[in-house]
Amino acid sequence: MGFFSKRPEIDHDEQERRYEEAKREGGRILSGIRDRIEDGTATREDKRILNATLKRGSRIK
Repeated sequence: MGFFSKRPEIDHDEQERRYEEAKREGGRILSGIRDRIEDGTATREDKRILNATLKRGSRIK
């Protein structure tokens, strides 16, 4: 940022912490979806999310 910039300063530590927490939450959600698929109680939305994750997982970091 420039000296006269009107944008607020970015707290990189806070941003990294939120990113890591979002990754953990996503992992918990996917684990729940996999459990529901294994026991046969998954909805169409669960299957859609899992398929999108499997197809796009290698492209999203």
